Amino acid sequence: MQIQTLSFPANNWSHLYSLQQAISHNKQQTGRKLSIRGRILNQPFLQNIDTKISIDFNQVEQTPDYPLINPDLYELGLMTFKPHQLETNIKIDRRVFEELRKNLMEYADIEGIHIMITLGLLSNSEHWQIDETLQIVQLDYAMKGDS
Repeated sequence: MQIQTLSFPANNWSHLYSLQQAISHNKQQTGRKLSIRGRILNQPFLQNIDTKISIDFNQVEQTPDYPLINPDLYELGLMTFKPHQLETNIKIDRRVFEELRKNLMEYADIEGIHIMITLGLLSNSEHWQIDETLQIVQLDYAMKGDS
């Protein structure tokens, strides 16, 4: 397996605190959710299809048990390629959640700063096929300034 990377600027993000929503969906979550949205353009791995992407981070009480793929690689979550849409839901502990939220709040509204997200997905294929689910093994974010 090799790691395919996709990068995109976060178009927007939102922070949701809704215990009612967590209860109504009957999920064992705290009700804390942070969402990042973006768009990936002209990416050969996505067959050059203009693709929306949505990453939801759900805060959980215990550190999630991320499956070990090999001694250096963990599965952080799963992502499915739907027509023109990528979506995932990743569980993270409170410390990681708060750090991510703090960084987004600190940098998101600064003129000239873009939050770049990079995903690493395991695949042996040249192209990601529609309705195929891949393991996320990397998720990085960086603040980039205009030059």
